[in-house]
Amino acid sequence: MGQSRVLMIGAGIGQIPLCQLIKQRGCFLIVVTIPGNYPCIALADKVYFIDIYDREEIVRVAREENIDAVISDQNDLMMPTVAYVAEHLGLPGNTFAQVNSYCNKNIFRENCDKLSIPSPKHCKVHQQEIPADFTNVSFPWVVKPEDSQSSIGVAKVDNEDEYFEALTFALLKSKNRTAIVEEFFEGREVVVEGFIYNGDYYNLGIADRKYFKLDRMFIPSQTIFPSVISVELKNRLIGYEQAYTDYVHPDFAIVHSEYLINERTGEIRVVESALRGGGVYISSHLVPLFTGIGINDMLIDCALGKEIDIRALFSRNVRKAAAYICFYLPEGIVRSISGLEKIKGLPYVHQCDVSVEVGDAVKEMTYKGQRLGPVIVSGESRMDIEEKICTIQEILEIKVQSEKGGLLGIVWD
Repeated sequence: MGQSRVLMIGAGIGQIPLCQLIKQRGCFLIVVTIPGNYPCIALADKVYFIDIYDREEIVRVAREENIDAVISDQNDLMMPTVAYVAEHLGLPGNTFAQVNSYCNKNIFRENCDKLSIPSPKHCKVHQQEIPADFTNVSFPWVVKPEDSQSSIGVAKVDNEDEYFEALTFALLKSKNRTAIVEEFFEGREVVVEGFIYNGDYYNLGIADRKYFKLDRMFIPSQTIFPSVISVELKNRLIGYEQAYTDYVHPDFAIVHSEYLINERTGEIRVVESALRGGGVYISSHLVPLFTGIGINDMLIDCALGKEIDIRALFSRNVRKAAAYICFYLPEGIVRSISGLEKIKGLPYVHQCDVSVEVGDAVKEMTYKGQRLGPVIVSGESRMDIEEKICTIQEILEIKVQSEKGGLLGIVWD
């Protein structure tokens, strides 16, 4: 049997773990990406510089290269193109419509309504207007592009002026020039990770997510497995995931979903879902550290058309603890850094993506791609990992001199 030829859509940070695994298997890795300083370009055997939305050209290249599989992970924007190529070449994968039913926020909301999966009140918006269905909905609202990623263009608004400002930006950041406006729902956020195989849903775990205290922006600071919510709430969430899977019936995929829970009332609202692994190394690092299950390996096997023993793999679930933690710095000039190398040497720190140097100018954080980190941490239990996170926060010190001359430190929450 010859060397398998795998096409990777995208070359960013989120695709690095998958690229590395593909290369470790001895496959010939072809990457499609736009030009730029993207890390997976150096890992590829061959690179084509094509816009990921130029799907017909990517299909042409895929045919010419006689690929055996097409794949990507940790990025919403790549997944419709993965499906489009797989569908047109008859390769293992999901249909374009199946992927869009997750990635397109308006389609996802409409499907959830059909399935009685609790969603905030919502409406599709194409232009500068307040939808008629929202004239009697009290502020605050949430405005989002229907097809973006990394919380780009997502904003909480408290009045009409803020709404129109946020809507302008959301429409600009949508490839389809379409946004969605939603009723704001207050609650703690959890993320639900699963794997779909032959149309069946298998839960990998549920994590708690914490956010920075920022005005109008939603930027996560931590994601910690396992969640501390009740078993009853966990079962309800898994039931919603199973219901949506049954309705769309994807062939195989990692699935990442986000929910809000009002613990006082017990109400739940689904935030979003996607047929890809959670970003910030959730699928590549956190889930394997938490469960002992290598879901990226499973994804590659499925993309190559190999059968997997899903029940045997899930029977190995070890259920420990894992987390990523991020931080940001105040505006100013970095004057000192201490403890960074010590953190990198800790046995329970598996990755530390902190790229900052003395003298760096720090700008105001406006989207989550500007966070520093993540630091990937493992533990034996929820209590154990909380203690390790505290230790890391005590060790790492970065001082920034503000415009007013004062020295300010790391912002963890």
